[in-house]
Order: sequence, then C-alpha cells, then structure tokens
Amino acid sequence: MFAMMTLFFKDSEVIAIPEQNLFGELSVQGDKANQNYQQAWAYSVSTMIGNINPQNIDFVKKIMMKVLSPQLQVQIEPMLDRQAEMIKMRDIRQVFIADDLMHEPETDLITVWGQKITFIGGEPKADTKWSYEFKVVARNGRPKITHIDQYPGTPRKRNQAMKNRNEAPTDDPSAQPYYDSELEVGVLEAASDLKAKEEAEQN
Repeated sequence: MFAMMTLFFKDSEVIAIPEQNLFGELSVQGDKANQNYQQAWAYSVSTMIGNINPQNIDFVKKIMMKVLSPQLQVQIEPMLDRQAEMIKMRDIRQVFIADDLMHEPETDLITVWGQKITFIGGEPKADTKWSYEFKVVARNGRPKITHIDQYPGTPRKRNQAMKNRNEAPTDDPSAQPYYDSELEVGVLEAASDLKAKEEAEQN
C-alpha cells in the first residue's frame, strides 16, 4: 500500500501525497476521487492481491475486506476464505508484475494487466498474462472498491474471458466473478504431478 501524508483543507477536500508519486496528485472532494486517486488504488490493490503466499494471505484478506464495498464483502469473503485455505494447504505463491493500466473515463473502470506466475511447492505451474478490473470510489475520504474482477489475458481478451464464464455451469467456480482459474489449474497440475511421482516410486 501507499504510505501517504494527508493534508486537510476546507470543503472536506483531502490531498493525499504518496511517498513515491507515481500517478500525480491524489485528491478527494467529498465522495468524488480524481483519476489519479482511482488509478493509484487500483494499482496498489492489484499488486497486493496478485502477490500472495501462505505467509501474507491472511493480511491480504484483512485489507481487502476493509476496502471492498459492503455488497462485495458479502459476495467475495467466502471465495477469499476458500482461496486462503487452498494457498496454505498447497504452499501456493503467486507473483504479479503489472505492465500497464487503463482508465475508462465514462464508467471509471480501471484495468491493470501484467504477468502472473503461480508457484506450488516452489515449482512454477502457470505463467500467463492476467488482468484485474476495479472501480474505486471514495467514502468519507477513504477508498472503497465497488467492482472487482479478474481474468486471464490482456484487456483485449476480456470478451472471450467473459464469454467462457457465462457459458460455464452455474455450479462451476469459474462462473463466479473474481474466480482465479490459475489457482485451480495450478492445484490440479500439482496433484497430477504428485500422483505421477507416487506411481513412479511404487514401480
């Protein structure tokens, strides 16, 4: 997260200045955050949730629950619990390196994309382009995420990713928003590798 110095002015305006000023001045006027503020928080959250491991997953979940809107908290908390358990049991580590981000001014949708690598037991199991979507608003001067999603590929692949999700059975986890398919694929590949290793040892 950003370490910020916050200055308060009249009319409830807040100017937040990151230690490393990557996006320019971040400002909030009432509940209206400027584009720099939205981009900064989208980038910060994407790098947080994209770089998870058994040691930090509980901390990441705690922070996520604070920045998600109440509606998203209800929707996403069960999935976060499931993923946290899987990460700890399987010794999963994910590394996300952001390449770029894009802000759509009409809807304030921000997409951050880059390279994501999934390791299980120290072995790389998946290496792919990955995109995170956010909509960030301000509530009492604090960031709240009202939309969050993720999918494999760059934003150019979004339509196909959404099509695959919509065509999935409703009881399939991949039909759910914020579902991390690479996490599941990595676990299945790790299980397959373990089975092959055990069979080889028995022969």
